[in-house]
Amino acid sequence: MNKKLSHYLCGKFISEGNWSHMKRNALHYEIIMMLEGQMYIAEEEREYVVRPGDMLLLRPGMTHFGYRKSESPVSFYWVHYGTKAEQYRSYPTHVPIDGPSTINQLFKQLLHVSSFSAEEANAALLLLLNELTRTIDQQNHAPHAIVDNICRWIDAHLHLDINVRKIAEVFNFNKDYISKVVKREKGMGIKAYILTQRISRAKLKLLNTNLSVKEIAGECGFSDYKLFLRTFKHYEGMTPSDYRNILYSTPLNI
Repeated sequence: MNKKLSHYLCGKFISEGNWSHMKRNALHYEIIMMLEGQMYIAEEEREYVVRPGDMLLLRPGMTHFGYRKSESPVSFYWVHYGTKAEQYRSYPTHVPIDGPSTINQLFKQLLHVSSFSAEEANAALLLLLNELTRTIDQQNHAPHAIVDNICRWIDAHLHLDINVRKIAEVFNFNKDYISKVVKREKGMGIKAYILTQRISRAKLKLLNTNLSVKEIAGECGFSDYKLFLRTFKHYEGMTPSDYRNILYSTPLNI
């Protein structure tokens, strides 16, 4: 058996409610597959709400603890493992799994064989993690509904002070994971997407309203007027006033 992957412990946790995860310093990687209820767990300073169908990866050397009690019943599969292979330790920290039934079946198989021998447990773990890798890769390369939701949310809140951390909190995802999937779908990171959308909105307002340039800057989420001028010139090669004047002075063939 490939010693780059070692099974240590696994199980199915069930609680009737009024429960929170114990505080501990993790020695191994742990994958949790949520079945029922909501779990409120933190890894160091990052807090997660884990719902049915969600996968959570907890990393060794980190402190994990429940930051809030789960009042309703909770159940989930879990497995502790060690690995030297990058592919089995680079999963997103928190991600929903599309159609998790196959993953759940492989968890059941792992629980079944784990008491037989280390070799069979390692083999079952390998099947589970490979299926998890394929599932996440397929989700990441398919059109991702969450990206559309994120972009719609950004478009509706461009006038506010928004950033990657705020968006991650709203959608309850790891900010690195959100940045990665948005960049894959849109060809740019979230910060760049926010700026391009703000500049696009500013251009529309310059052409279709009588608002001052400073008022437009504020309505497009730029609290710093000078930053708006610099950003607009960077994207359009001219100042907002020049952009408005050139378009207004362009003769139309009617």
